Amino acid sequence: MGCIVLILALMATGAWAQSAQSGESTSRPQPDAVPSPPDVPIPDQGTLSPPQEKSKSKRALNKLDPHCIDAIFHACWSSPQAAPQKSIPEVERQVAEDIDVGYYYLRDKNYAASESRLKEAVAIKPDSTAALIGLAQAQQKLGKYGEARMHYEAYLELEPDGANAEKVRKALAELK
Repeated sequence: MGCIVLILALMATGAWAQSAQSGESTSRPQPDAVPSPPDVPIPDQGTLSPPQEKSKSKRALNKLDPHCIDAIFHACWSSPQAAPQKSIPEVERQVAEDIDVGYYYLRDKNYAASESRLKEAVAIKPDSTAALIGLAQAQQKLGKYGEARMHYEAYLELEPDGANAEKVRKALAELK
């Protein structure tokens, strides 16, 4: 039964029919190299030098190189160790994140979400001028003019000559 299955498989692939027609055996070893086109020069194998072996001392030194790991895989690096970065306090990081997300919502015209995030930032850090301006803008768009005016004035108390002071004064004039 096994021979019949083998013969049927050979007939299906056509290998049996090809070997029977050509008279060649399929068990003959195939050539090692793929033949190259006739116009491609073949390098002279006699002139190629074999790779030089490293001495035992060089191999040992390569393993001890402080910039390489050879435990499971070989990995090397050459850049110097980076200077440690100053860690930002958790409170400062949270305020910065609230301001970034608040301004994202402000640009996206989601004023309620912007107001919420910027209120959190002002609650944590009341002297954050960026949070005060963004919060006032969101409240102005929501129609909360009294609260917007209060936050614009708080900004002007902190930075009366700041970079955005003129814009804040203009916004206050629109609210009156």
